Amino acid sequence: MTSSTVRAVLLGLVLSGCGRTVSQDDCVKIKDNMREAWAAESRRATEGGPVAEKATAVVNAEGEKLVIDWMAECKKELMGRRVDPKEMDCLLKAKTIAQINKCSAP
Repeated sequence: MTSSTVRAVLLGLVLSGCGRTVSQDDCVKIKDNMREAWAAESRRATEGGPVAEKATAVVNAEGEKLVIDWMAECKKELMGRRVDPKEMDCLLKAKTIAQINKCSAP
């Protein structure tokens, strides 16, 4: 998930603008779920092999960038706005990055 994907998720949530208001706690919960999904996928992707340690460091750094970007954008674009509760629930329950990306798909 890149920063452009973070923006796509945000846009999907903002455009669906009905339901409940997003709080900082919501942003943090989604961030934590993104971090877990990223970590689970990165563990599978970097298991074994001679470059695993270096690859793991790069993947972990990208995961941290992802959650930092999410928090910045969530605070800027979503906090205080109304969003569809189904999409919020989807973001909180998604177990993979692909599932997270699908949460804001039409």
